[in-house]
Amino acid sequence: MQRVIDAIVPRVVLYVEDHPTNVSLMKAVFRRRPHLELVVATDGREARELATHLRPALLLLDLRLPDTYGVTLLSELRRIGGWADIPAVAVTAESEFQLAGSGFREVWPKPLDLAFLLDRLDHLTSAPIIRTPAREEAMAHAMPASLPDLQAATR
Repeated sequence: MQRVIDAIVPRVVLYVEDHPTNVSLMKAVFRRRPHLELVVATDGREARELATHLRPALLLLDLRLPDTYGVTLLSELRRIGGWADIPAVAVTAESEFQLAGSGFREVWPKPLDLAFLLDRLDHLTSAPIIRTPAREEAMAHAMPASLPDLQAATR
């Protein structure tokens, strides 16, 4: 009898965020997407250091970081070889942020909507997913189904 091996090389998503609660929430969300690996940087310096050896499938950047502005950081990261075409999303509570000319593909407003976030992650990373009964079972129990449940689970 041949055993099916459920193996996927995870696609890396770099999330640059300094607020621990937002990081915890995003980690909980990513448990719903086991084919994605969340790598977190808490400021621009750390993001630039990680960029020397990472090639993420997606960038998620807070705009107000302790040492830089997200638009400035994105511009710096874009100058790294192979980073020019990586989709980037501004994850922000700034209601007045203008997407045009910023270099970001999308803006995800805080507080984040769980269904929207999962849909956009799937669309922007669009990696094929190998599904097995074991993976489906794990995904069904990986995270609460609603944002209030998710927030409660991270407290």
